[in-house]
Amino acid sequence: MGKEFMKKYWLPWLVGMPAETSLAICSFIFGGIFERFPNMRVAFAHGGGSFMSTLGRIGHGFDVRPDLCAVDNDKPPREYLGKFWLDSCLHDPEMLNLVKGKIGANKVMLGTDYPFPLGELQPGKVIEQANVSQWENAYLRSQSCLDWMGISADRFNGCREKH
Repeated sequence: MGKEFMKKYWLPWLVGMPAETSLAICSFIFGGIFERFPNMRVAFAHGGGSFMSTLGRIGHGFDVRPDLCAVDNDKPPREYLGKFWLDSCLHDPEMLNLVKGKIGANKVMLGTDYPFPLGELQPGKVIEQANVSQWENAYLRSQSCLDWMGISADRFNGCREKH
């Protein structure tokens, strides 16, 4: 995505990847993918990239230019919040709080971006810094991922060795 303009400053990693994640989410929404496959479970990396911070612009564009945006799907983008999962790899507790406020902690799962160089160095540290409730912590650290995979936590009872 515009890589020819991002040769310096590590911009493909810092700007390109979040923009590409937002592009993917918008493509799913505008392309009607969620409508055609309502039971599909989709997760996007990088906390949704720049999607949440540009959601107002995306929604406004949809409203004022349906001839360009609502070509394949006439449902507003905000109606899809909570229809997909995001990871928590945002590197910013305030942004994590914004994201979980928009889609719910039950749709955000622990993300590390491991083994890539922008990965969270201490997995779960941003969740800890966000001062989440006990319920949110359980979802962010494991339950959201289990829900996304369609797996019950009961499946893992007895998996840990008792010390």
